[in-house]
Amino acid sequence: MSEDGTNTKSRILDLFVGIDETELDSIEQWICSKQYKQDLEKKKAIIKSDKMLLKIGSVIKKMVPFDGEMPSEKIIHPTVGDQADCNRINTCHIDEFLYDAEQVEDLVKEGKLTRHYCLECNSRNVKELTFITHSMSRELLQYVFKVLLPKDLEDKQFLDVGSRFGGVLYAAYYFTNATSIVGIEMNKECCEIQEKIIGQFSMDPNRIKIVHADVADKEDLIRNSDVFLMSVLDFFVTTEEHRNLWYYFKKHLRKGSYIVLNRSIADTLSGLDIFEEFIDWLSICKPCQMENEIFFDVEDCNELFLYTVN
Repeated sequence: MSEDGTNTKSRILDLFVGIDETELDSIEQWICSKQYKQDLEKKKAIIKSDKMLLKIGSVIKKMVPFDGEMPSEKIIHPTVGDQADCNRINTCHIDEFLYDAEQVEDLVKEGKLTRHYCLECNSRNVKELTFITHSMSRELLQYVFKVLLPKDLEDKQFLDVGSRFGGVLYAAYYFTNATSIVGIEMNKECCEIQEKIIGQFSMDPNRIKIVHADVADKEDLIRNSDVFLMSVLDFFVTTEEHRNLWYYFKKHLRKGSYIVLNRSIADTLSGLDIFEEFIDWLSICKPCQMENEIFFDVEDCNELFLYTVN
């Protein structure tokens, strides 16, 4: 870069050419108010914490199978809902916490991963695979804690239901001030991985904890938590078990607690034919930290939903 920043100015002008006058005026006000300096410091902090998640992901990759499914895990392909068409042939499991979109593209180029499967041997009659993840990407996790949820979680307990390798927990640890961060996981191998990561990265064991149990046996944990994150459970329980879990959550979640889902409650419960019974249970919320949306591509995060218990 030249000493007077000519190259940088040129790139900025290239960006400005593509936007309208109204947006340009808004950017000018943002710069002149010096707000961009505060936002720049926030962005640097997010990048710093994200590097920790990237390091953790690199370590976990060496501990788990490539598809991110432990040998002792029992994967159940859904028979209802929007993923009912998934099966062992047409579905590829890629853990988004371990492999982001850019890394997946690199794996495809290297021939270590394919996007298609053959419908007939030795034929060009191929179909695109459905990529399924049992986790959330680093970007989505950042959006959860820096945009969706309240900034101040001090004296609050955060609970991840089905924490698997712990990606959600590590993000909560580095991106929030939550006093207690708990992951509940049925699979012993996954719990052991989380415990190893917590120890290897010197996380405070009094602040972040792993519970090896079925969530249905931990009513006290549910009642004492303030913020919940529940990823789609379709691949880990039968339809009947999934239905019963939601009745259980409805019974034990405290009024006013937050729930983050990576699929709308309507889509989730409609597939289980119980949505009408829950229609007044939750209220959808606007993001609590909307000012931080400038750090993210919001369209990529529209699969996340924040609710409060009525």
